[in-house]
Amino acid sequence: MDLSKKFIFLGLILIFIISNLVMFSSASEEKDYINRALKLIDEEKYNEAVEELEEALIVVRRKADLEFVNVTFTDEEAWGFGMYNQREDAIFAQGETFLMYGEARNYTIKEIKKDLYEIYIKEDMYILDKNNNVLFKQEDFLDYHITSHSKNFDLFITNTLTQTSPFPVGNYKFLLVLKDVFSGKTTEVTIEFTVVE
Repeated sequence: MDLSKKFIFLGLILIFIISNLVMFSSASEEKDYINRALKLIDEEKYNEAVEELEEALIVVRRKADLEFVNVTFTDEEAWGFGMYNQREDAIFAQGETFLMYGEARNYTIKEIKKDLYEIYIKEDMYILDKNNNVLFKQEDFLDYHITSHSKNFDLFITNTLTQTSPFPVGNYKFLLVLKDVFSGKTTEVTIEFTVVE
């Protein structure tokens, strides 16, 4: 094997080793936090262990799919995370206001500088008929961009939509598309409802 082929072969091996090391180090980042937490637990340093586990959770959530869960109609606006009165049914009178609640999961918590974090979520809203034809569309219906001195793990989203023109009687769906601006991840959920006289 001539010298140039040896260099190419060695270069390919080096690229393979480096890429595997990078994959291993990124895959073990959350494990490092967890192992430090386990050591702290053994030392009965529980507060410090919680901090390490929270850092591990941020890494895991960054790798997980964005989710929009517990989406439901409510009787009134929610007053906190998990604090809402769920509506008994999804039957609305013509002209009635729609109130919705949902929880975002696995969104990006971006550290701007020490002890300052940023979250940026957007939501598109569509109203579909029973055949999935789009009757109404508003991109960026929600534009939620905050900075905080805390890592906000619990994020709830409320939507209020007023029927300025009463819907015709029938069956419909809300299609809600949640977008994490920093990661580019999206997820969607549909919630069905009926309008009656």
